[in-house]
Amino acid sequence: MLGLIIILGVFVLAVAALTLVAVVADKKYFHRRYDGNPNLKYFTAEDFDGLRAEEVSFPSDKGQILRGFIYTSKIAAPRALAIFSHGYGAGHLSYTTEINTLAQAGFAVLAYDGTGCMASGGKYFGGFDQGPIDLRHAIRFAKEHTALRKFGGCVLVGHSWGGFSVMNSSDDPWVRGVVAMCGFIGGAAVMAQTAAKQAHNGRARFYWRLFVPGLLLINRIKYGKHANKNSIRSLCVSDKPTLLLYGEKDKTVFYPNNGEKIKCAVSGKENVTFISYKEKGHNVYLTEEAEQEMYRTFGEIAKMFPKDKEQAIRMYAQIDYPKIMQEDPAVMKLIVDFCKKFTE
Repeated sequence: MLGLIIILGVFVLAVAALTLVAVVADKKYFHRRYDGNPNLKYFTAEDFDGLRAEEVSFPSDKGQILRGFIYTSKIAAPRALAIFSHGYGAGHLSYTTEINTLAQAGFAVLAYDGTGCMASGGKYFGGFDQGPIDLRHAIRFAKEHTALRKFGGCVLVGHSWGGFSVMNSSDDPWVRGVVAMCGFIGGAAVMAQTAAKQAHNGRARFYWRLFVPGLLLINRIKYGKHANKNSIRSLCVSDKPTLLLYGEKDKTVFYPNNGEKIKCAVSGKENVTFISYKEKGHNVYLTEEAEQEMYRTFGEIAKMFPKDKEQAIRMYAQIDYPKIMQEDPAVMKLIVDFCKKFTE
């Protein structure tokens, strides 16, 4: 009897400890705003020839105001609508080059900052499940907007957290197709993988799964019926044309635990096209050279910060943005051609 009590006690302590870790991780990553890096340059429409931007705003679920722009080409009127969903901790201005490519290809692009990010309202970021919620309100806004509703539908394009958001929003009748780059399966799982430093030194770790139950519970408390979206579940029930792009060397959204599993799950679904790139990481829309240069540049700055903060800041000022932002023309053409199929 005593042995059973001890075992139960150890089990309860273990559960309590894991739950506490989940609470701490959730607070560290989500109980804050993401307002960008003041040392980085965020490109706006003014940095691109022929790109027009109309400022817009709309409310999300709790009344927080999401702010962004409708981007269009100055050369020709748009023929279709794309809604762009940005990655974790970024803001849509981190993707202005890709937005410009879509606009010049004939799309009106509605791009906005998510809750708790950059120009948008919200005291905190909240959590990954906030992404599909914000996107649902963005689609609603587009349906009611005088210039956007005339398109009668849209394609969704997203990267990373945005990839997760668009994969879990294809059930809206207004959505005609989805492009997701490096999206993860579920918020709790990818949060646990991050907390466990899943890809540390290039090695997979198994114990991240221990943190998942506590994170699932926290998400349920925060988001209720909208909690714990699952990209595989959403993809398997969707009949919308979907393009999934992944880098097999992605350590941010660890490929073996996300892209590879999604690939297996959607195998045989005729509406889903899955493409992975062996030599790419988390930014599949960039050339391999640009991505490698970006990792090298920011890696050196990160190493310098603890030694000499002022020098690290000077290194930010010396960043060769054209070199680290070079789009992969083949990937972007693939995305544009895919989107055009279902909007024209």
